[in-house]
Amino acid sequence: MLRRAVKVAIAGGLAAAGAHRVVGALRRREAGGVRVMVVAYHRVTHDYPSAAREGLSSLLVSATTLRRQLEHLARTREVVSLSDAIRILGSPPPSGPRRDVVAITFDDGYADVCGVALPLLEALRLPAAAFVVTGYVGTERRLPHDRLYAALAELAVRGLTPRQAGLRSPLQRRLDECGALGPAASLDLLISRVPHPELQALVDALAVRVGQKEQELAPGTRLMDWDDLRALAAAGVEVGGHTVSHAALPLLPARRARREVEGCRDTLRDRLGRAPRHFSYPNGVHDPAVRALVASCGFEGAVTTEDRENVRGGDPLLLRRKMIWENTTLGPAGYSRALATCNLEGVFHALRLARAVPGEYAAEGTHG
Repeated sequence: MLRRAVKVAIAGGLAAAGAHRVVGALRRREAGGVRVMVVAYHRVTHDYPSAAREGLSSLLVSATTLRRQLEHLARTREVVSLSDAIRILGSPPPSGPRRDVVAITFDDGYADVCGVALPLLEALRLPAAAFVVTGYVGTERRLPHDRLYAALAELAVRGLTPRQAGLRSPLQRRLDECGALGPAASLDLLISRVPHPELQALVDALAVRVGQKEQELAPGTRLMDWDDLRALAAAGVEVGGHTVSHAALPLLPARRARREVEGCRDTLRDRLGRAPRHFSYPNGVHDPAVRALVASCGFEGAVTTEDRENVRGGDPLLLRRKMIWENTTLGPAGYSRALATCNLEGVFHALRLARAVPGEYAAEGTHG
């Protein structure tokens, strides 16, 4: 609470001084015209405190906060579709004044994107895009990161660190790398290092160790079914690809990576009647081979999780996004307009009070 209060106080001073206007002007010049921002959400819930106790809080935003964030974005920018955002970035600068623009996206395909977010988008008349993991659509399965977090959290409840999980080698060796990190930090470390087949085996073994069935995880971790996706598409939401199994593509052999991208594309085309135009890199990681693969599969644009400015004439397969959740705009007394202004306008990044996490995967010999 103290840290949050200090941050809100700083944000209040910066907003009152007009720092967001200065940053906006500088970034607009760097971007080669209007600023084109893409924001990313994951889960939307009516009960944030309960959902945060049961799952990854950094993937969550409450419906109330989502509305206020979307209203802020619509007040300060023109909200456009992802396709229009890509078109603007590929076009010459406008000759006259034009508002900055923003595109709204949702990753992973959680059921509450249709059940909770879609009514808000329709009420506010805002376009959006949703990226889905096709191998989980219409099933009771849960995504690996949700299962892994739940198992690691259960270990912590029992007073055990990942090193004390007691799995068979070599899976236990992977957990040993986490040391005494908490569930969220251990999850980040594992998904950045462990290839998907091994990660899935680790998830399964940990689930057995703590006695968890994926169907018994929190209801909010459930994914959409095909009726949900057809409802999104009918409402004008652009449905994009996010692989078959949410595998970090640079960690896979080339043939397996291609199956992930092509399989996702083909399933969406067959089920929804139209091939997806856009792609989201799972866990935000990519490399030149992955980007070439996505392009060869016919995708026109692809989004990262790098919180940097998009520039006119930039690579449409390297669209930068700002990841947003409940705490992006949360002060000690609730929603903070000053904090929303500084976070959403990029003031903290400009002053180096926050930093972007790179998505370019640098390891050698993992994708070939």
